[in-house]
Formats: sequence, structure tokens, C-alpha cells
Amino acid sequence: MGQSFALNLFDRFHLGHEALVDKLSDMPDPVAVVTDGQIAGRGLELESIIQPLELRISRLKDYLASEGLGSSVGVISASRIDDLLAIQNKATFLMYQGPCCDEVRSGALSRRKEEFGYDDELTYIKPVRAFDGNKLTSARIRKGEIDRRGKRLRGTREPPRRLDLSQRGKLKTPKGDVYDKKDGSPEEGIVKRIAEEMPKIVIAVGDVTSATLIHQGYAPDVSIVDGITKRGNFEEKLSGDREYSFYNPAAVLYPEAWSTIDTAIHDGQKSLVTVDGEEDLMGFPAVLLAPNGSVMLYGQPDVGIVWVPVDRTNKILARSLLDAMPII
Repeated sequence: MGQSFALNLFDRFHLGHEALVDKLSDMPDPVAVVTDGQIAGRGLELESIIQPLELRISRLKDYLASEGLGSSVGVISASRIDDLLAIQNKATFLMYQGPCCDEVRSGALSRRKEEFGYDDELTYIKPVRAFDGNKLTSARIRKGEIDRRGKRLRGTREPPRRLDLSQRGKLKTPKGDVYDKKDGSPEEGIVKRIAEEMPKIVIAVGDVTSATLIHQGYAPDVSIVDGITKRGNFEEKLSGDREYSFYNPAAVLYPEAWSTIDTAIHDGQKSLVTVDGEEDLMGFPAVLLAPNGSVMLYGQPDVGIVWVPVDRTNKILARSLLDAMPII
């Protein structure tokens, strides 16, 4: 009996991928194939912001380990038709209907039969549906339509952008009031001001900023964290009434970041937003999406916490800096 291979891009590892792996794990000699290049298909939506192959493989392996499947389900990658031609003997290929299917069916499988006589079996599995009834796909997650569990997000029209290195200096300049730790506890001053001014929405950007406010007895309406601080990994685990996550590497802003933060701002809960990547630019969505009269707080390393009022002036400034970032 030949091996079983599940082929998928495995971008933004989501509920549909879990269902695919679950089906694969019950098959003989299972191997998950992370597709790339020629095998991934052509003309994918927002193709330029698909996660790097190494990261997709890593996230898949993390899931397999968490489910106790790390030793029973193999993981390989395939970027060329030749990679599939190299598979010995008849095999079963498992996949969702999608862009890679045509490449596999008309390319690899037809050639495997013509050149080697392998009568492979191709099995399509039923797509997983998002909460809105449409397919749960990585492309929809990249666009910010849904999250990885299939829940609907508010959506966005913002394109993916990359920060030009020449703009980094401007982004480090505080655009609000600095609560310097040399003048006393920044978090105490911040919490006192919140009680006095009662901002509409309080958004904390950064693990340390979020945690220090929570330790002070105040939970921000939205806490945006990435598990990283200036000194390394942030070990404390934070939680929220609602929790979200999205992929966003350093020095870029992707549509899913905008859509997720917008959803968190308007959900009426104390929400935790975890960035798979870095939250270095998340102040932009925070200021531009929150209603006037809100506040965005972020930490200034070795100094304290910056209070940035969400008002017309800061929205204009944020938009001008954002528009200077090239679209990816």
C-alpha cells in the first residue's frame, strides 16, 4: 500500500487545515505536503504576502506536535512538478479543490501515469465553511475577511504596505504625552488620567505596556501584543474576554491587521490581539480606526509610556505617514 499525501499551501494555518490533517492522519503512511512555487498555483490573491515557506512548515509542525501527531505524520515541501514525480510507487493524494489542484492533476499525476504507470488516487475533501457560509480559505484570511476560525471580521480596503527605512526615525517620535518613569510610575499616572478623562476606547500597544496597566488594575479595551520585548521574549501570558490573532511581520502592515484591530475596537469587550510577527506598526490602525476621544498607549523603551490622543490632528499625521509607505 502506497503513501498518502495531503497537499496544501498551509498559509495562515486555520481550521480547514486542521480538518485536512485530521483526515490525512487516518490514512496509510501519511505525509503533509506544503506546496510552493509551481505547485501552489498561479494568480493567487495577495500572493506577495503569503507566509514564507519555512514559516508555513514550522506552523504546521507546531500543530502536529500539539495534537500528538508529530511522529506519525510526515512533513515535506514541494515547489516543482518534479518533486511529485520523485514519489515512488502508487500514492493517494488528498486536497481541497483549489489553485494547486490543476497543477497536480494535469501536471504531476498525468505525468506519473504516463511516465511510470502509477495509477494514483486523487481525493478531494469537502471544504470547511466559515461562519458566513462561504469557504474558509487562506486568501480570505489574507484579505481580512475572516479569522482563522472562520469568524467574520469587519473587513478593510487598506492595501498591504511596507515601511521605508527612511521613515523609521519619524515613527519613533512620540506624538503625545510621555509618562517618564523617572518622574514616578508611568502606569499609575496613565490609569489616573484614564479615570479622569474617560476615553471612549483605550488601546495599549505592546506586551509590557498592556501588562503593566493590567497589574495596575486597569484592563485596556484592546491590548495588542506580540510576545516580544526589547530584552527578548515576553513570558507572561495575557488574556482577554475576546482573543484574536493575525500574521504581520516586522515593518509591514497587512490587511488582516487592519481588519482584526477594527473588529477588536468595536466588539465591546476587553480584547486581546496577538500578532504572529511584530506589533511595531500597530499604532497606525489603532489611531486611524478608533473613534475620536479615544487614546492609544505605547511603550517607549527605557523611558516610559506615551499617551497618544486619538483626534483629528493625530489621524491626519498617521495617515500622512502611512501613505508614505509603499504598497506591496
